[in-house]
Amino acid sequence: MQSTEITFDNLGETGTLFTALLRARYHHFIETLGWKLPNVRGLEFDQYDTPESIYCTIHDGMTVYGGLRVTPSTAHSISASYMLRDAQLGLLPDLPLSILDEPAPQDSGIWEVSRVFVADTLSSRDRMRVRNEIGLSLARLAQNWNIKAYLCLTSVTAGFLMRRTGLTISPAGPRFEVGGETCQAYHLTVDTRNLRSYAA
Repeated sequence: MQSTEITFDNLGETGTLFTALLRARYHHFIETLGWKLPNVRGLEFDQYDTPESIYCTIHDGMTVYGGLRVTPSTAHSISASYMLRDAQLGLLPDLPLSILDEPAPQDSGIWEVSRVFVADTLSSRDRMRVRNEIGLSLARLAQNWNIKAYLCLTSVTAGFLMRRTGLTISPAGPRFEVGGETCQAYHLTVDTRNLRSYAA
Protein backbone atom coordinates (compact mmCIF):
# COMPACT_ATOMS: atom_id res chain seq x y z
CA MET A 1 0.00 0.00 0.00
CA GLN A 2 1.39 3.39 -0.99
CA SER A 3 0.35 7.02 -1.39
CA THR A 4 0.81 8.87 -4.69
CA GLU A 5 0.38 12.60 -5.20
CA ILE A 6 -1.32 13.48 -8.47
CA THR A 7 -1.26 16.92 -10.06
CA PHE A 8 -2.08 18.05 -13.58
CA ASP A 9 1.69 18.51 -13.99
CA ASN A 10 2.41 14.78 -13.58
CA LEU A 11 -0.64 13.34 -15.36
CA GLY A 12 1.68 11.93 -18.01
CA GLU A 13 2.96 9.48 -15.37
CA THR A 14 -0.16 9.21 -13.17
CA GLY A 15 -3.03 9.45 -15.65
CA THR A 16 -4.08 5.81 -15.38
CA LEU A 17 -4.03 6.03 -11.57
CA PHE A 18 -6.05 9.27 -11.72
CA THR A 19 -8.70 7.48 -13.78
CA ALA A 20 -8.72 4.65 -11.20
CA LEU A 21 -9.21 7.27 -8.45
CA LEU A 22 -12.22 8.77 -10.25
CA ARG A 23 -13.68 5.25 -10.68
CA ALA A 24 -13.18 4.57 -6.96
CA ARG A 25 -14.87 7.90 -6.17
CA TYR A 26 -17.79 6.86 -8.39
CA HIS A 27 -18.17 3.59 -6.51
CA HIS A 28 -17.91 5.18 -3.08
CA PHE A 29 -19.93 8.39 -3.45
CA ILE A 30 -22.47 7.45 -6.14
CA GLU A 31 -22.94 3.68 -5.97
CA THR A 32 -22.46 3.20 -2.21
CA LEU A 33 -23.63 6.51 -0.69
CA GLY A 34 -26.13 7.39 -3.41
CA TRP A 35 -24.95 10.97 -3.88
CA LYS A 36 -26.17 12.79 -6.99
CA LEU A 37 -22.87 13.86 -8.55
CA PRO A 38 -21.65 14.49 -12.11
CA ASN A 39 -20.32 11.35 -13.74
CA VAL A 40 -19.62 9.72 -17.08
CA ARG A 41 -18.61 6.14 -17.93
CA GLY A 42 -18.22 5.25 -14.25
CA LEU A 43 -16.02 8.26 -13.41
CA GLU A 44 -17.08 10.79 -10.73
CA PHE A 45 -15.95 14.39 -11.09
CA ASP A 46 -17.19 17.91 -10.45
CA GLN A 47 -16.39 21.56 -11.13
CA TYR A 48 -13.58 21.52 -8.55
CA ASP A 49 -11.49 18.95 -10.42
CA THR A 50 -9.26 21.56 -12.04
CA PRO A 51 -5.49 22.07 -12.40
CA GLU A 52 -5.57 24.00 -9.10
CA SER A 53 -6.40 20.83 -7.15
CA ILE A 54 -3.98 18.17 -5.93
CA TYR A 55 -4.96 14.55 -5.31
CA CYS A 56 -3.59 11.89 -2.99
CA THR A 57 -4.38 8.29 -3.81
CA ILE A 58 -3.81 5.40 -1.40
CA HIS A 59 -3.35 2.32 -3.56
CA ASP A 60 -1.62 -0.91 -4.43
CA GLY A 61 -0.90 -0.84 -8.14
CA MET A 62 -4.12 0.31 -9.79
CA THR A 63 -6.30 -0.85 -6.86
CA VAL A 64 -7.40 2.29 -5.01
CA TYR A 65 -8.09 1.99 -1.28
CA GLY A 66 -8.71 5.64 -0.48
CA GLY A 67 -8.09 9.17 -1.59
CA LEU A 68 -8.64 12.87 -1.19
CA ARG A 69 -8.53 16.15 -3.08
CA VAL A 70 -7.08 19.43 -1.80
CA THR A 71 -7.80 22.82 -3.35
CA PRO A 72 -6.37 26.20 -2.34
CA SER A 73 -8.89 28.63 -0.88
CA THR A 74 -7.67 31.13 -3.49
CA ALA A 75 -8.91 28.87 -6.31
CA HIS A 76 -11.05 30.45 -8.99
CA SER A 77 -12.34 29.02 -12.25
CA ILE A 78 -15.02 30.30 -14.62
CA SER A 79 -17.96 29.52 -12.32
CA ALA A 80 -16.46 28.17 -9.08
CA SER A 81 -13.98 28.85 -6.31
CA TYR A 82 -13.97 26.04 -3.74
CA MET A 83 -16.85 24.02 -2.36
CA LEU A 84 -17.27 25.52 1.13
CA ARG A 85 -17.02 29.09 -0.14
CA ASP A 86 -19.43 28.43 -3.01
CA ALA A 87 -21.89 26.87 -0.56
CA GLN A 88 -21.68 29.96 1.66
CA LEU A 89 -22.31 32.15 -1.41
CA GLY A 90 -25.47 30.17 -2.20
CA LEU A 91 -24.09 28.56 -5.36
CA LEU A 92 -24.62 24.98 -4.14
CA PRO A 93 -28.32 24.56 -3.27
CA ASP A 94 -27.82 21.17 -1.59
CA LEU A 95 -25.57 22.74 1.07
CA PRO A 96 -26.59 25.35 3.67
CA LEU A 97 -25.54 29.00 3.52
CA SER A 98 -24.54 28.69 7.18
CA ILE A 99 -22.04 25.91 6.42
CA LEU A 100 -19.20 27.91 8.05
CA ASP A 101 -19.24 29.95 11.24
CA GLU A 102 -17.08 32.65 9.64
CA PRO A 103 -16.64 34.04 6.11
CA ALA A 104 -14.90 31.48 3.91
CA PRO A 105 -11.19 32.33 3.74
CA GLN A 106 -9.27 33.23 0.62
CA ASP A 107 -5.75 32.63 1.85
CA SER A 108 -2.94 30.87 -0.02
CA GLY A 109 -1.99 29.05 3.20
CA ILE A 110 -5.46 27.55 3.75
CA TRP A 111 -6.64 24.69 1.52
CA GLU A 112 -9.90 22.77 1.34
CA VAL A 113 -9.88 18.98 1.72
CA SER A 114 -12.70 17.23 -0.14
CA ARG A 115 -13.71 13.87 -1.61
CA VAL A 116 -12.05 12.00 1.27
CA PHE A 117 -12.93 8.32 1.21
CA VAL A 118 -11.79 4.88 2.34
CA ALA A 119 -12.81 1.78 0.39
CA ASP A 120 -15.72 -0.05 2.01
CA THR A 121 -14.32 -3.46 1.03
CA LEU A 122 -11.40 -3.29 3.48
CA SER A 123 -11.16 -4.86 6.93
CA SER A 124 -11.36 -2.49 9.90
CA ARG A 125 -7.61 -2.87 10.40
CA ASP A 126 -6.83 -1.98 6.79
CA ARG A 127 -9.28 0.92 6.88
CA MET A 128 -7.33 2.34 9.80
CA ARG A 129 -4.10 1.89 7.83
CA VAL A 130 -5.62 3.92 4.99
CA ARG A 131 -6.81 6.64 7.38
CA ASN A 132 -3.33 6.86 8.86
CA GLU A 133 -1.89 7.20 5.37
CA ILE A 134 -4.40 9.96 4.65
CA GLY A 135 -3.12 11.81 7.73
CA LEU A 136 0.47 11.38 6.53
CA SER A 137 -0.51 12.54 3.04
CA LEU A 138 -1.96 15.74 4.47
CA ALA A 139 1.26 16.22 6.46
CA ARG A 140 3.36 15.83 3.31
CA LEU A 141 1.14 18.23 1.39
CA ALA A 142 1.37 20.79 4.18
CA GLN A 143 5.16 20.55 4.11
CA ASN A 144 5.59 20.52 0.33
CA TRP A 145 3.02 23.19 -0.55
CA ASN A 146 3.39 25.56 2.45
CA ILE A 147 -0.10 24.80 3.73
CA LYS A 148 -0.69 26.11 7.25
CA ALA A 149 -4.26 24.81 7.74
CA TYR A 150 -7.06 22.92 6.05
CA LEU A 151 -10.83 23.23 5.87
CA CYS A 152 -12.78 20.03 5.38
CA LEU A 153 -16.43 19.05 4.94
CA THR A 154 -17.05 15.47 5.96
CA SER A 155 -19.37 13.26 7.97
CA VAL A 156 -19.27 13.61 11.74
CA THR A 157 -18.22 9.95 11.93
CA ALA A 158 -15.28 10.51 9.58
CA GLY A 159 -14.36 13.65 11.53
CA PHE A 160 -14.19 11.60 14.72
CA LEU A 161 -11.97 8.99 13.03
CA MET A 162 -9.64 11.70 11.70
CA ARG A 163 -8.67 12.51 15.28
CA ARG A 164 -6.98 9.10 15.41
CA THR A 165 -4.65 9.92 12.52
CA GLY A 166 -2.63 12.64 14.23
CA LEU A 167 -4.72 15.53 12.89
CA THR A 168 -5.96 18.32 15.14
CA ILE A 169 -9.61 18.85 14.22
CA SER A 170 -12.18 21.37 15.43
CA PRO A 171 -15.66 22.34 14.18
CA ALA A 172 -15.83 25.15 11.60
CA GLY A 173 -19.61 25.22 11.27
CA PRO A 174 -22.90 23.62 12.36
CA ARG A 175 -23.96 20.03 11.76
CA PHE A 176 -26.47 19.33 9.01
CA GLU A 177 -27.86 16.42 7.02
CA VAL A 178 -26.75 15.69 3.45
CA GLY A 179 -27.14 12.48 1.51
CA GLY A 180 -28.45 10.69 4.59
CA GLU A 181 -25.39 11.56 6.68
CA THR A 182 -24.77 14.08 9.44
CA CYS A 183 -21.98 16.31 8.15
CA GLN A 184 -19.96 19.23 9.43
CA ALA A 185 -17.17 21.54 8.27
CA TYR A 186 -13.93 21.26 10.24
CA HIS A 187 -10.65 23.09 10.71
CA LEU A 188 -7.73 20.68 10.31
CA THR A 189 -4.13 21.24 11.30
CA VAL A 190 -1.32 18.73 10.99
CA ASP A 191 0.20 17.37 14.18
CA THR A 192 3.99 17.77 14.17
CA ARG A 193 4.31 14.05 14.94
CA ASN A 194 3.10 13.35 11.42
CA LEU A 195 5.76 15.63 9.97
CA ARG A 196 8.46 13.96 12.04
CA SER A 197 7.16 10.54 10.96
CA TYR A 198 7.33 11.60 7.32
CA ALA A 199 10.81 13.06 7.70
CA ALA A 200 12.05 9.84 9.32
